[in-house]
Amino acid sequence: MKRRLLWGNPFSHKNGTSASDLEFLAKVPVFDTLTRRQKIKIQSLIHVRHFTQGEIVFRQDDPGVGLYIVREGAVSVWREHPDMTKTRIADLSSGDFFGEISLLNESPRSATVVAEKPSVLLGFFRSDLLGLMDSDPKLGVRLVYQIARIVAERLRNVTDDLPE
Repeated sequence: MKRRLLWGNPFSHKNGTSASDLEFLAKVPVFDTLTRRQKIKIQSLIHVRHFTQGEIVFRQDDPGVGLYIVREGAVSVWREHPDMTKTRIADLSSGDFFGEISLLNESPRSATVVAEKPSVLLGFFRSDLLGLMDSDPKLGVRLVYQIARIVAERLRNVTDDLPE
């Protein structure tokens, strides 16, 4: 019987590469333009984390360390205000991702994310991206470009919704 260490790593690297894992990554906009070989490399860097219903993935103002992709389950995104009220910003499910800005800079998280039901999240962290940029600069630049494109698109959508 295998025992889990009390202070063990809550993130585990995904072992092996299945066709369904690669198909899933191909549907995520951050990775959808990558070649099969590049997706296999990314898949080897992905961390898997399981969350129970109601568990906080991260809190607003926590240090940002990376991107999360909802593999299974659902999460909600909340903005907390100084008067202690909250605003629900988004509900995310399989294939949706969040936290991509933290891959580009070290700013604190802009919202709190909570698992709405038991969820499996895939993590791709800044340290993984920086290591990838050292080992495979072409792939690293391609990912940074994709992330920047997505951030710009999301920002454009937010500003388009603002009243003039």
